[in-house]
Amino acid sequence: MKKVVLTLITVAMAAGSTFAQADKALVEAQKKSIVEAVKKTDEAVKKAPTKPRLWLERAVAYFDLASFPDSTLANTDLDASFKALDYIAEAVKLDTKEGKKGSIAKDAEKLLDGREKAYGALMNMGVIKYQGKDYTSSFRYMSKASELAAKDTISAMYTGVVAQLCQKDAEARSAYEKYMNIGGKDVAIIYGLAQIYKAAKEEDKAIALIDKGIEIYPTSKDLRNEKFNMLIAFNRIDQAIGQLKETIAKDPKDVMNLFNLGLLYENKINTLKEEVNKIADASNKVADARRKIASHKDKAEVYIDELKRTKAKLKTVKPNQKPVIQSQINKLEASIAKDNEELKALEGEKAEAEKAVGDEAANKAKIAELTGKIDALKQETPTFYERALAVDPAYYDALYQMGAFYFNEGAEIKRVVNAMDMDTYKKEGKAVEEKLAAKYQQAIPYFERALKVKKDEDLKEILKQIYRDLKIDKQVD
Repeated sequence: MKKVVLTLITVAMAAGSTFAQADKALVEAQKKSIVEAVKKTDEAVKKAPTKPRLWLERAVAYFDLASFPDSTLANTDLDASFKALDYIAEAVKLDTKEGKKGSIAKDAEKLLDGREKAYGALMNMGVIKYQGKDYTSSFRYMSKASELAAKDTISAMYTGVVAQLCQKDAEARSAYEKYMNIGGKDVAIIYGLAQIYKAAKEEDKAIALIDKGIEIYPTSKDLRNEKFNMLIAFNRIDQAIGQLKETIAKDPKDVMNLFNLGLLYENKINTLKEEVNKIADASNKVADARRKIASHKDKAEVYIDELKRTKAKLKTVKPNQKPVIQSQINKLEASIAKDNEELKALEGEKAEAEKAVGDEAANKAKIAELTGKIDALKQETPTFYERALAVDPAYYDALYQMGAFYFNEGAEIKRVVNAMDMDTYKKEGKAVEEKLAAKYQQAIPYFERALKVKKDEDLKEILKQIYRDLKIDKQVD
């Protein structure tokens, strides 16, 4: 889980400031007073354990101990705030008769409300432990404070932070969700919780949370970029294209957005090509299985014809030659039997291939449809790079990608040429190579301009290859 990095601000800031500026003697007097109050209330409860007011006073003394900004005092009893919670419970129990709470019980429960004594004590200890990098203990205090202050965003937020720091991932998620549900708006938490959802592959939740962040911070480019990156990571290319088009409509001269839109179109093209190849591969498996079966049957026919001739020969040979002929017959019959088994296996492969490919006519129609979409996208893709270059003619990435777009189209044509047999090449090779040359010629000016902007060694090698293929006598500097 990706951690959210925040600076923890003590909730006892005002108290801490006063404490820092206070006279040292006064501070020592305050510490002494708190220690004496703890001791005094402990003794009072021992003497009269059934009096609710004494339990309440004891809880207040322990909260004061846990709330004191000086950690040398607060750390003398790490459980002080939790003991105080137990003492409050005891005061409420003793002052409740027949389900009706008395004034002391009500006063005790007020200490638990909102940011009253219990909250302040727990958060103070949580901050002290956080600053000491004891994140497990910090989580213990923070989470209890958040539990008591159900509508408090600060304790919910920092509960999530320290939970992550001590690798309590489920607790961190729960705390951040609470924070958002009660009105939290910190952008770091929005981003952090979205990353938690992303890691858990909860795509809709992650995107919905980023959308909520964009509603809160409509001018945040970081959040919009994060949504864009998420859509790419989730392979929601059409959504990413839609978002980027909206962004470009608001700022049509942002070269990076124009460039990214071109890349998305190329991504979409590649996705559609993969779909075409998947269908074509399935069809090819059927065709391959049929060729294997036809070839096998031809071979089997040879064996069958040979068997017929050998059996006929058996009738005409001398008795002493019959064992040799019979041996030949036995071998041929064994070969035919083996071929029949192999043929059954091939028939099974063909049946599986035909089942996988489905309706061949529908597949042809689907390939035609996808090819049409690819062609349309190819027509539009270069326009985004050109628009970026119209704004910044020296934009290297757009120059390189324009060259690569045409070069890659040429590479596809080159693969077709390389796959041709000699007869096909004699008939069609020249025309196809002319198409290849045309694509390379389109790529050259963009690559050459890109190389002037940045001397990239890989780009130099690409240009050298193009020059060689086109037999252009030109040096690449």
